[in-house]
Amino acid sequence: MNENNTANAQRVPKHLALIVDGNRRWARERGLPASLGHKAGFDNLRDIIRYAVGERGVEVLSMYVFSTENFSRDAKEVDFLMNLFVNNFKADAKEMNERGFKVLFSGRREGLGPRLLEAMDYMIELTKNNDKGMVNFCLNYGSHAELTDGIRALAREVQAGTLAPEDIDEAAIAAHLYQPLPPVDLLVRTSGEQRISNFLLWQISYAELYFTPTQFPDFSRACLDEAFAEYARRDRRMGGDTQKK
Repeated sequence: MNENNTANAQRVPKHLALIVDGNRRWARERGLPASLGHKAGFDNLRDIIRYAVGERGVEVLSMYVFSTENFSRDAKEVDFLMNLFVNNFKADAKEMNERGFKVLFSGRREGLGPRLLEAMDYMIELTKNNDKGMVNFCLNYGSHAELTDGIRALAREVQAGTLAPEDIDEAAIAAHLYQPLPPVDLLVRTSGEQRISNFLLWQISYAELYFTPTQFPDFSRACLDEAFAEYARRDRRMGGDTQKK
């Protein structure tokens, strides 16, 4: 193996975005209620976090765990998910801190219950000084909402006279998004769907896309390794040309 191939084999994305999909279908295929699919999915998500950030060296892991549109689902399913988040965030906060992971949340806080907000804020505060990787839960998230909220914030600054319209550039827009995230290098979606579904549209401008038919509860460490291997084989030109002339 030559030097370039060796480097590619070792290359992992700095920012990995993961669309967590297929929990309900996984449960349905086994004759189980959707709630058990969501529980299995969250249990697996915990292991993927440990592996991707803790062992493979991913610096930022953004996970699409609940979209703004998911509130249109059956009320009982939504309530179960909200309680699942509350219980798991509280239980996992200590481990995240011990591993040195900094926890972030991207999404609107409006519409989330006080118990969930309390659990989220506890994780944020407990891990705020950690520097061994960032774990970003995208909850009540939608990219259209993120961009809308950011543009509104910019408009308020212009209205207040603290920002000139001509000073609004890409950096200004990025600074007004939910979190100061680096560009996404690799976006992975499980369950066989090949859509972006309103996820991190600004941040994935030059991301590599990887779609797998595996339902998320079955998306193992080996599955993630396959995604990383495919990522390492890609020639990321970023609009330019990596070929030597």
